[in-house]
Amino acid sequence: MQTPVLDFMFRYAGRGGERWHTPGHKGSSPQHGGFLEWTYDITEIGEMLTTPNPVSNSEALMAETFGADRTWYSVGGATIPVMAAILAAIPFGSEVWVDRAIHRSVLGALVIGGYRVHWLYPDWLRAGLALPLTEFPATMTGASGLVVTRPTYDGLASNLSRTIQTAHDQNLTVVVDEAHGSHWRRSAYPPSALALGADMVAHGVHKSEATLTQTGLLHLQGARVSRSEVDRWFRVLQTSSPSYLLLASLDRLQWERHQAGANQAWEQLAEQARQLWTYLESHGVAVLQSWAEHQGLMVDPSRLTLMGPGRRLGQVLARGGALEKSTVGSVTLFLAPGQSLDRVYELADDLGVVAGQVDFSLMPYPRLGAFLDIRQAWNTPGQWVALDQAANRVLKDGLTPYPPGIPLAMPGEMLTQEATDWLLEWLGSECGIVEGVKDEGGRHCVWVIND
Repeated sequence: MQTPVLDFMFRYAGRGGERWHTPGHKGSSPQHGGFLEWTYDITEIGEMLTTPNPVSNSEALMAETFGADRTWYSVGGATIPVMAAILAAIPFGSEVWVDRAIHRSVLGALVIGGYRVHWLYPDWLRAGLALPLTEFPATMTGASGLVVTRPTYDGLASNLSRTIQTAHDQNLTVVVDEAHGSHWRRSAYPPSALALGADMVAHGVHKSEATLTQTGLLHLQGARVSRSEVDRWFRVLQTSSPSYLLLASLDRLQWERHQAGANQAWEQLAEQARQLWTYLESHGVAVLQSWAEHQGLMVDPSRLTLMGPGRRLGQVLARGGALEKSTVGSVTLFLAPGQSLDRVYELADDLGVVAGQVDFSLMPYPRLGAFLDIRQAWNTPGQWVALDQAANRVLKDGLTPYPPGIPLAMPGEMLTQEATDWLLEWLGSECGIVEGVKDEGGRHCVWVIND
């Protein structure tokens, strides 16, 4: 009998090399990680069935480390926190302003809630990377909520404090998908959206820190959102039999965050990363984070995005380890405290040879006309058609290049020829997949509304 998943895991672990990708533990068992064996894989028993219980006690300790009024543990990554926050905070069917560079988890909440969406479009680099939102409408009166993604996949952020205050003045609840920013409490990193005043903030802690994949957090502060509503949506969305190995890894993290020296390693990483930027740039390799910092944006130094032909840069880096993300115009590495940067230094000359000149100019975010609202399109009969024949058809499902998981097209929007061509180019680049596209007889097909 074959074991395809186990075989893949064993092959990967046997190759060695650096892990420039999630999860943040990088394959090493951290201090107090001795629970990672089948002996401790249990379910709801004994005192776990009481209120309060060990999980709720740990959540309270975690909330202390973030300065939140309440924290919930997720065994569904940041996806469940994002969805639970939106559905608990924003009344169904109401108007909501939403950052268009959302993770697909936001789309799930928009479908369920039947919201009337006003999109906020960020700038994009011609290399195909989203920049953080920096401009918001002065008036959002009439809407119930504002949903923003911060930071971008590549660790870029803007200061939202004034925007959050403006939203609150107009009675909007602010939800921030900060999946990539759980480690932001050090001086060398941007401030968390919690510190900027957001009502609810979601974290995908495995993206940065030493927790197991599929762990996440949701934080609440203030009185704008009912805790009981959040509890209810967690009961709806999250499994009733969570893995206590995942919950234990979150408990281990809250222990770590309480230690006096917890910040030092992250501060050292930030200093080392900036030194690496300078070295790479001296070898002809453009670094997105360095460029963005000079543009006045906030930057996470634990993210390293090298600009240039993604496939060729990826081939060079593959000699030293495995990447987090590769696109047509870039590659992204996720760094962690204690991780050696030697392999990147060693490959700098070869990276410089293939990087070439980089265009940091902006391009407009693709804007597709909406002919049906998201929920209506989701529930309307459809058919699968070839992608190369799908221009001017209205989509039944979203189309999401992965990574980074930002939908290019939403249900109810009409595909343009330009968007269709871009999707075909992406699929041909072998840089990732597009969720919402399936293979039928060797052709890429998408789900559209029946004519």
